[in-house]
Amino acid sequence: MPQPNASELTVAHPKLQALHRFWEEKRSGRPAPSRAELAVEELRPWLGHLMLLDCIAGDDFRYRVYGTDLVSLFGFDLTGMTTLEAITLVGEKPLLEYRQVRSGVAPLGVSRQSPSARKYLTVDKLALPLMENGEVNKILAAIYPTIGA
Repeated sequence: MPQPNASELTVAHPKLQALHRFWEEKRSGRPAPSRAELAVEELRPWLGHLMLLDCIAGDDFRYRVYGTDLVSLFGFDLTGMTTLEAITLVGEKPLLEYRQVRSGVAPLGVSRQSPSARKYLTVDKLALPLMENGEVNKILAAIYPTIGA
C-alpha cells in the first residue's frame, strides 16, 4: 500500500531507518532525489545490502546493482536480470513492490518472508524512488535480515 507521506514511513531495521533519513535529506521536499544526487561514498554504510534498479519498458525493472551481502544472504546474484526474469528465484512480490514505488512515487517499507537458495528468511526491505525529468527512472532498495527473527 502506498505511503501517504514519505516522512510517515515506518521501517524497523536501524540501517533502513538511516537510509530513509538520508533519502529524505536528499529529496529536500521534492517527491524524490535523482540518482546523480547520491554519491557512492555517501551510500557506503549500506553498499553490500543495496540494490539499484532501472525502470524499463513494460513496467519492468532491471537490477543494475545487487549487493554482495545480498548475494551471500540469498545465494544468488540478480545483477543484470529483470524482475520478470527473477520471478523464478524470488517470486512476484518484488516486482509488485517496485511497481508500487514507481506508480506512487513514494517509498515502501516491508517486512516479510523472502526466499533464498537455502531457506526462507524474514527480512526488512526499503525501496525508494529516484527521479529524473519528473519521472521515476530508478529505484534504490536495501534488504536486511529482520533483527530478532
